[in-house]
Amino acid sequence: MISGFSATLTGDAVRIVTFFIILLVSMNVFAEKVCGYPEEARVTIVSRTGEKRFFKTGVASSDAEHERGLMFCEKMDQNKGLMFIFENDAQRFFWMKNTKIELAVIYIDKNFKVVSVNRGIPMSRKSIPSITAVRYVLELNWDAGKSILPGDQVIFKM
Repeated sequence: MISGFSATLTGDAVRIVTFFIILLVSMNVFAEKVCGYPEEARVTIVSRTGEKRFFKTGVASSDAEHERGLMFCEKMDQNKGLMFIFENDAQRFFWMKNTKIELAVIYIDKNFKVVSVNRGIPMSRKSIPSITAVRYVLELNWDAGKSILPGDQVIFKM
């Protein structure tokens, strides 16, 4: 009787441990990604008329991430994007080298106001400059970002 109880307990313990291992692995495997970046932030764009648009974004904050951007990204959902965070205000220059999807390159100042929105042509090496110093850049699919206008407010939450 005691050995039967011990075997059942061991079997239950094995099933519980197996369940938690599968749960942890599936959480990592199925974690949302934006072209290889973990989905770390929520961005809300509020137009001057009060309309709100919501995006889930990855965050590019290191020099290596700034350089890689969305290169080699095959596709990106309409409600996804990549937020570039810089440490200071400066004129920024982006290009579409090795970027396969058409993007809206949205330049944002330190007060989270949209300064300009530019169309990024896939695979182009033409520089897309900001018109003034900016601290942030948001990249979205062109169709999702083309209606965003200078003066729109950006709400960024990690």
